[in-house]
Amino acid sequence: MAGESTSEPVRPTSARTLLTSTKLQGLRPKSQTPVVLRFECSVDHALKVLSAQKILSAPVVACSESDAPDDCTDVIGFIDIRDVLVSFLSDLDMVKCMKGQSMLHCMHALEEAGKAFGTKKLQDLHELGGDGTFLLDTGMSKVSVMELVHNGFLYPRETKAVHNGEHSRTVVHRVGLFNKTGHITTIISQSDVVQWLQQHQASLGALKGMTARQLGWADKQIKSLPAKTPAIECLAQMHQSGLSAIAITDGTDSNQLIGNFSVSDLRSIESEHFGSLALPVGEFLALDHGLEYWGIADHEHVKASPAAVFANKRRQEREPGPGDMVGQSLVTCTPQDTFSTIIDRIVEHHLHRVYVVNDRGQAVGVVTLTDLLRRVTEEARKA
Repeated sequence: MAGESTSEPVRPTSARTLLTSTKLQGLRPKSQTPVVLRFECSVDHALKVLSAQKILSAPVVACSESDAPDDCTDVIGFIDIRDVLVSFLSDLDMVKCMKGQSMLHCMHALEEAGKAFGTKKLQDLHELGGDGTFLLDTGMSKVSVMELVHNGFLYPRETKAVHNGEHSRTVVHRVGLFNKTGHITTIISQSDVVQWLQQHQASLGALKGMTARQLGWADKQIKSLPAKTPAIECLAQMHQSGLSAIAITDGTDSNQLIGNFSVSDLRSIESEHFGSLALPVGEFLALDHGLEYWGIADHEHVKASPAAVFANKRRQEREPGPGDMVGQSLVTCTPQDTFSTIIDRIVEHHLHRVYVVNDRGQAVGVVTLTDLLRRVTEEARKA
């Protein structure tokens, strides 16, 4: 009818417009009360909290003994599972533990070391606080998604761990928002932004149809290890390489991809479970996913150990689904798959990465959340 407006909100027509015109409030982060850990709490307590909440990280605040939890506003940084395990590795004599020793000996040694390590306080860890940045939440109406991705995730001003850290992280995966009283109100992750981008693909133009090969994702050098490698050795090599995941192969001449070992696979680990890291990584993942790939770990005293208890707990938390040699529902893509297909798979399956595989089942590349965000911002700057 005359006089009535039937117009709809104008949709962004380019990656640049989408990222620069949308402010953080447009991301509509899920309503949450962030879990916060005290700087003075023990590693045991921190891991139990992270495990109970099924999360990988949490902000850390410093408190005086007289402060109630809600009064703690001195934000130190983030702690994540990787910080804890890297600090554990720093304390561990790997040569004494692993070289020339049986798996069961190493499992026992790691369990004992884990118990002692669990009594440490977060403030005494070697590594803490590097994988996250913070913004004042009043900036949600002013800071654009482009600024968040570029300055927050991809090129943060300060990536050095808060104390004693030897490694700077060139990319971070989360940004915490705090209010004027210093309380953490919201945490926005790379996953949140990628999910939002997936919902607004119409604004990405030709990028949507570009293939993994065209984007340079099908010819990356992939860090991989055979399934027989102890999980703790995989963890050490991940740290040395600055990675949060490593490809697991069958260890044969065909070098086929059979799994992925990442920080996410340690989501609910506690210090009493550190013995499970002595297992060959293929067996660790199989136990984790409830597959009978036990091999040399198929002993009653192993199955009754804290390592197996941890693995069984992780199995019960997962929905049943198709698996491969190590029980993972490994989602992959081909060099011919498009940006649109890849981001759809990552969002649909709640992933942090997908491997690009050839027709022989070999990993020839990998696409991470960071890769997606970096490519979209590059597209936006060209526009």
